[in-house]
Amino acid sequence: MASVAGYAIVTAVVNLYRHGTQSASAIFATVVMLLVLNGFLLVVVTLNLAIQALEQKVNVIAYLKDDVDDETGEALRDRIGTVGSVVETDYLSKGAAMARLREQLSDRAELLNMVTGNPLPASVEVRVRDASEVRKVAEILRAEQSVDEVAVPEDAVDSLVRLAQAARFGGAFTIFGFASVTVVVIGNTIRLAVYARRQEIELMRLVGATDWFIRWPFVIEGMLYGIVGAAIVGAVTLLALGTVQGALLDVIKFLPIRSDPLLPLQLLVVTGFVGVGVGTVGSYVSVRRFLDA
Repeated sequence: MASVAGYAIVTAVVNLYRHGTQSASAIFATVVMLLVLNGFLLVVVTLNLAIQALEQKVNVIAYLKDDVDDETGEALRDRIGTVGSVVETDYLSKGAAMARLREQLSDRAELLNMVTGNPLPASVEVRVRDASEVRKVAEILRAEQSVDEVAVPEDAVDSLVRLAQAARFGGAFTIFGFASVTVVVIGNTIRLAVYARRQEIELMRLVGATDWFIRWPFVIEGMLYGIVGAAIVGAVTLLALGTVQGALLDVIKFLPIRSDPLLPLQLLVVTGFVGVGVGTVGSYVSVRRFLDA
């Protein structure tokens, strides 16, 4: 078994070197695909972070009835804070609501001086992790006897949910498309290599070589295309990631987004798996088709 594996690896390396132009084309296609893939993944990750930041800015506000005291309002705040999708709750008494309004309209104090008493209700403000959960939280609040009205930004919620779904679907579709193109390119490269060695393959079959014995060198050759391409792209990613991510974050610097420290490692892992995967699949399919024919 070890001798078969050694033969397959040595043959794959020799073929990689012998067919330099074809190998370079396959590796170049892999590098281009993985670079575009990494760039797209970086955009998608940043977009998802922006969407999450926007989602956490969506507040559900429950306005309480006038006869509700602070103790009841704080108890409601604590109860709603236990809902799974809720990330932050805040109780605002009538006095605190008026104080905040005076601070916000400090340059229009004459308008507030015309108001007698305090017409503002106490409220419980809720922030959720996922915009799709806003309506669920709103229904829970509406069921509370102490709640008079619940304010939900319907248009903003619908827009965020659609944007998040479109970003995730578009990302998956584009990644699949780039991977498919690379599989085809590597498959064609392996097919040319198989065709160039068709007489040798026929002789090996005549002396009793199994299909897997013939197939393994080409499969490993495809894996090597992916490994070399992934290594090149990994190095480029590590060198350029900080600059590219910084430029993307500058575009949406109005949102409180923090970069993920694990992102470089995640991109390297994805690059390696995708590179080896498309190289292996492309070569396996091509050799199998040739042998079946």
